[in-house]
Amino acid sequence: MSLLRSLRVFLVARTGSHPAGSLLRQSPQPRHTFHAGPRLSASASSKELLMKLRRKTGYSFVNCKKALETCGGDLKQAEIWLHKEAQKEGWSKAAKLQGRKTKEGLIGLLQEGNTTVLVEVNCETDFVSRNLKFQQLVQQVALGTMMHCQSLKDQLSTYSKGFLNSSELSGLPAGPDREGSLKDQLALAIVLRTHHICMI
Repeated sequence: MSLLRSLRVFLVARTGSHPAGSLLRQSPQPRHTFHAGPRLSASASSKELLMKLRRKTGYSFVNCKKALETCGGDLKQAEIWLHKEAQKEGWSKAAKLQGRKTKEGLIGLLQEGNTTVLVEVNCETDFVSRNLKFQQLVQQVALGTMMHCQSLKDQLSTYSKGFLNSSELSGLPAGPDREGSLKDQLALAIVLRTHHICMI
C-alpha cells in the first residue's frame, strides 16, 4: 500500500510539474504496468486457459492461476500439478477433521448382472450431499466397490454377502477411469469442498 501511495504521489507530482498546455502537445508516452510477484500474462489466451482449467478441475481461481504460472501455461501439466497439490492438502485436512460427526449423506446402489453393491457415504450437512461433486464421489465409491466384488467372483459361492468397513473401502482402486484409490478420491473431494467434510 505504501508503494502504491508513493507511486500516486510521484505521478501527481510528475504531471503537476508541466503546464496543462504542454502536456497536450507532447507525444504520448508509453504507459507502464506495475505488478508485484509472478503474474500470468493478461492476454486473452491466458484468461481462456485459466477459465478452461477452472471449469475442468473445479478448483479455485487462485489455485488454477498458481498452477498455470508454475507450469508455464501448460494446461495438462497445470492439471497434474493441481491434483498432486489437492491430494496433499486433502489428506492433511482429512487427518485434522477425522473425529467430526457426519450425520447426512447418500446411499449409492449399483447393479451389474447378478452383482449388486450398496454403499453409504456420509457428510456433515445436506447441502454437501446435494452437491454434484459429492454425488460423483458416491458413484466412484460404488464403482470401486463393484470392481472389487467382480474381482472376487471366482472365489465366491453362488450367493454371498459381504461387508467392507471404511478403511477397507478407502484402500480399493478408484475405478477404471481414475488413478489411485478411493482414499485419493476422498482427498480430492475434501479439497473441492473445503467445508462440511465427507467421510466414507
